Amino acid sequence: MKSWSNSNGREYRNAISSQCMHRRHLTLATKSNTAFIRNEQDRQIIRDLFLSFAQTSSHDTSQPFLLVDDLRELLLSIGDRPSDETLAKLVAAVDVDRSGTIEYDEFINGCEQIFSATASSTDADVDSPPLDIDSLVTTFRTLDRDGSGDLTLDELSGLLSTAGSTLSQLDVADIMNAADENGDGAISLDEFIRFMTDPTKVNLSWRIRSSFRVALIMGGPGSGKGTLCEKLVKQAKVEHFSSGDMLRNEIKSGSPLAQSITQTMNEGKLVSSTTIIALLKKQLRRFPGALVALDGFPRNLENYVDFDKVCGRPEFAIKIHVPDETMVERILKRAETSGRADDNEETARKRLSTYHEQTEPTIAQLELEGVPIYQLDGRKSPDEVWADLVEQCPLIGTRV
Repeated sequence: MKSWSNSNGREYRNAISSQCMHRRHLTLATKSNTAFIRNEQDRQIIRDLFLSFAQTSSHDTSQPFLLVDDLRELLLSIGDRPSDETLAKLVAAVDVDRSGTIEYDEFINGCEQIFSATASSTDADVDSPPLDIDSLVTTFRTLDRDGSGDLTLDELSGLLSTAGSTLSQLDVADIMNAADENGDGAISLDEFIRFMTDPTKVNLSWRIRSSFRVALIMGGPGSGKGTLCEKLVKQAKVEHFSSGDMLRNEIKSGSPLAQSITQTMNEGKLVSSTTIIALLKKQLRRFPGALVALDGFPRNLENYVDFDKVCGRPEFAIKIHVPDETMVERILKRAETSGRADDNEETARKRLSTYHEQTEPTIAQLELEGVPIYQLDGRKSPDEVWADLVEQCPLIGTRV
């Protein structure tokens, strides 16, 4: 068993990069997808992935379809970075009716080619980006919960996926059988890289490429969640999503969904958890293989139940505890420079009351379900809070 350090990561990257430089030619000949779609669950997962990126025309009877840019986004969501030429080859091979779009039936019949497009090798005539070993190493370290340097069945089971599902026990057993070359019951980093870059195993590896873990950042207003998230991003390479930022960015986009959000907020109502989850999944498509810090959501137990139902169980939660009076003092101090209309004592105390009434029952539910909760004393300095988290949480500690 190998413990992680930054030097370990560099050594593995250097060693494995040389193994992956020679890549086979990309072949787009028609293949049977019977090995790729093994059962109805597989078909449903792939269907949901297709629909999350598909468009429809003004004709109600038409099939959903993918344009070239939609296909690019779909491939990005599972960790692929296709070149323009690779995309052109894919469309030419899969678009049987030559309509310039990929309908659902064409997608299903060609899914093995689609999902192996970047994992397969290219020659010098194809303008494909080099294999991103750093990205694969980061994904491995995200999966390696205990930092041992090996992936076990427990660490792979129940992984969340940008395809909108979790890895089943069957998926995990098949992945272990395919990747564990020496039969020791675990997947080392070099075995992982060979597995992830083997075009013949893409029917399993795409599920890993689309996986992610979620950490919930919880604490009252003024507890220091924002400061902690900045350190998670900069020092542990964690992707950070704030529900408030996602809502504001969507409103700025002027989309149909933005109009609905604006109307809901103008009526003084809370935006539904399904809307927040939709926005989150929209963002997660760009960050497969990531550890994601989510703050500002779930706000209440109903939000958490919806999140668990749609996305799955979070990996862990971080709770920053600060006494109420200290949080009020911080908010009033912040008001001197923030310019935020809600940075006043009356609003701060209302927000604190809401936090105690709604968020604390959510934390209690997490505890009941066995989700690890790392308790931090937010009265300490930001550096001390960070040091406490690194010491307590193995998944963060192995990334810094």
